[in-house]
Amino acid sequence: MRQQRLTVLALCIVSACLWRGYAAIMVVHLDVLTQTAAKLCAVVESGRGLTAEGMAEYVYPAQRAREFLRQFSGQNGRESYKQFTTLVDRYEAMVHDVDATRAAGRDWKPVLPHLTAQRDALLQLAAAVRAALKREE
Repeated sequence: MRQQRLTVLALCIVSACLWRGYAAIMVVHLDVLTQTAAKLCAVVESGRGLTAEGMAEYVYPAQRAREFLRQFSGQNGRESYKQFTTLVDRYEAMVHDVDATRAAGRDWKPVLPHLTAQRDALLQLAAAVRAALKREE
């Protein structure tokens, strides 16, 4: 009986830590994704050029965010989780668009307004996710 109580208490503590960790970890992912999106725009705007190898720097944050979503899949009913999933989808689409343009060797000027609009939309969505996290506290 005592062992069962300790087990239940341990599960409650671990669950509380994971729930608390959910918001803190998500905020880190939001920061990384939005800052990386801003950097990608800055690199394109500067005309420094992108390489296939260099694109890994922009793909990796989305991979880590997907891992976070898998780790906290039990939270998938939360508004913040759903919005964050949308943000990751849009971030990946942005990176894919840039990589496709890079691979095709196209001029960046016509693409730049769309790219900056994608970045700005990500920033707005990140703000919405942060607001949802505050409401869920």
